[in-house]
Amino acid sequence: MTDLTVDSPISGVQEKKVPSKLVDNLPTLYCYETCPFCFKVKALLGSRGIRYSKVEVDPMKHTELQWSNWKKVPVFVDSDGTQVNDSNYILHYIDKNGNNDFPRHGTDKKQDEWMDFSNSILGKSIVAVIYSSYFTSLKALDYVTKVDKFSFTSRIINKWLGAIVMFFVGRSRAKLFSMKPRDNLQYQLDKMAEGFEGNFFGGDVPNGADFANYGILRSMQGLNGFDILENHKSVQPWYARMQKLSGI
Repeated sequence: MTDLTVDSPISGVQEKKVPSKLVDNLPTLYCYETCPFCFKVKALLGSRGIRYSKVEVDPMKHTELQWSNWKKVPVFVDSDGTQVNDSNYILHYIDKNGNNDFPRHGTDKKQDEWMDFSNSILGKSIVAVIYSSYFTSLKALDYVTKVDKFSFTSRIINKWLGAIVMFFVGRSRAKLFSMKPRDNLQYQLDKMAEGFEGNFFGGDVPNGADFANYGILRSMQGLNGFDILENHKSVQPWYARMQKLSGI
C-alpha cells in the first residue's frame, strides 16, 4: 500500500476547509465549461435549484486551482468552505447535505456500478466517437476552445494542435472496445437503457447514476455522434427528462 502524505491529492471530502475560495459567499464550482464531469455536478445543482458561483479554470495553466493540490476539475467548495474533489464524490456530498434522494456509495450496488460506468465506459466511448477523425476532432476543439477559458493565442494553438492530439486519444479509447466507435456507443446506450427503473435509474426520481451518466452525454451535445443518442428510443426520452429537470 502506498503511503499518502498530508499533501497528497485525494478524491472526496478534504479535511482542510477553504472558505477563502468561495465566490460571493456561495457554494463554488471550479470547472471547465465543456467538461463532462463538471456537467454531472451542474446538472445536480440545477435540479435542486441550488445557487452557486462558478469559476472557469484555465485549461492550460490551472491558475485558478493553484491553491489546491488537486488540479483536476471539478472541485466543489461548499458554503462552509468544505472542499470536495472528483465528480461522483461531489454528487454524493451535495445530495447527502440536501435532498438525500439517492443511496450513499456502498449501499446500493446497482447505483454504484452505473456511476462507475459513467467514467470507465461511457466517458471513453464518447471520446472514441467525438474524436474519431481529424475533421471531427477539429470541430470539437473549435467548440471547446471557443467556450472554455482560452486566450486568443492559446485558442488557435489548441484548436489545431489539440485536434491532432485528441484524434490519437480517440483512437486509443477506441482500442479499448471490440466494436467500431459508433457501434460501441450504440451498444453502451442499449446497456444503459436496461438499467432504467422506469423514468430513471432511480425509478420515479433520478439517483446518482442518472446525474453521472447524463453529465457525460450532455458534454457531447452538438458534437459528432450525438445523433446516436437523439435516435435512441429509450435513452433520448430519459435524456430529455434529465435536461428539463437540470436546466442545462
